[in-house]
Amino acid sequence: MNFMESFNTAVEGIWANKMRSILTMLGIIIGITSVIVVTALGEGGQKAINEEMEKFGQNTFNVFINWETKEEIAAEDMTVEDTEVLGRISPAIEYIVPSNSSTIDLKGPKKEERVNLTASTADYFSMQSTLKVAKGRLFNEIDDKEQRAVIVLEEALAQKLFGQMSPIGQRVRWGNQSLVVIGTYTEEKFKFDMATSYGAIIPIRYEMSLQEEPSVQMIMGKAIDKASVDPAMQQVKQYLSRKHQKEDHYRVRSMQESMDQFNQMTGTLTLIFSIIAGISLVVGGVGVMNIMLVSVTERTREIGIRKALGARRRDILIQFLIESVIVCLIGGLIGVLFGLGIASIIAYFAQLPPLMSWNSVFIAFGFSSAIGIFFGLYPANKAAKLDPIEALRYE
Repeated sequence: MNFMESFNTAVEGIWANKMRSILTMLGIIIGITSVIVVTALGEGGQKAINEEMEKFGQNTFNVFINWETKEEIAAEDMTVEDTEVLGRISPAIEYIVPSNSSTIDLKGPKKEERVNLTASTADYFSMQSTLKVAKGRLFNEIDDKEQRAVIVLEEALAQKLFGQMSPIGQRVRWGNQSLVVIGTYTEEKFKFDMATSYGAIIPIRYEMSLQEEPSVQMIMGKAIDKASVDPAMQQVKQYLSRKHQKEDHYRVRSMQESMDQFNQMTGTLTLIFSIIAGISLVVGGVGVMNIMLVSVTERTREIGIRKALGARRRDILIQFLIESVIVCLIGGLIGVLFGLGIASIIAYFAQLPPLMSWNSVFIAFGFSSAIGIFFGLYPANKAAKLDPIEALRYE
């Protein structure tokens, strides 16, 4: 018997027991669907977040105090003057700014809002490519050096505080402080940021003048290109350590490092969920083997007749093996279609890019074939080894 005859016989056997074949495929379909959904969403989500992170922080790095250091922590460990010197002496740095952040209550004529307040220098606006002026102007170097009590509000925040009034030239209150609104801005938000709070920006020298012990929380830097990120980080750390005579006192982290850590975490989670989903494939494979054993038992007389008419052991083995593989491959194909469909629906509502993970598709078909061969081999071998005389006697 040639391969095509074995194939046709296998198809006839599957078609003769349609309902049983469909139920056998069910475990494979569920397993493949689960694997496809997990891997597609994992890879698609990881890609989307990486693209967002690159857009918001390409070539950037942050410098902050190593809180695990044994050296004494002082308010002057990082200063505004440090950033000015570094900006002049390092050819690898495009922008470098001090940054302080806090959450405050800001009061306008209409209402009071909880606000994320950022204090920095005028170069902060040049670093933030996603920030655009809506009305008025941004504060400049003179505003900062003269410690002017001015503020730039997020456009949506200005509408909350002032309603239909023009905010430019108006005042807002922050505790006992009164600040003049000189401009508003719009900012493209990080797509996966669940926070809904508003933002405002003030000159850092003014903000530090209100502190009992003036200090800089963090330094933000941007290298001239991707290749210059590591040299720039090294120069900043060396300068601060030498200037303040503290060796193990500063930590520098690039956006690329954060992305690498995120990719490692999501990769591990995707692998774990894929393994869990893969367990259902094994369960489905056990179901295939069970049904194939039942099929061998039911068709014992048929096997005996075929052997009596000259069918070789190999012919019987191939026939039942093909039947097992076909069941698994059809289940795998349906599972792939279901998986891609479900992943696309989830991606649509989660605002992720279109998902099509060819790796997961190939893995799914590979698993389907492997399961068909592995779990079909024992029943097929059992059928092939049947003695034709004993098989003909079977009732």
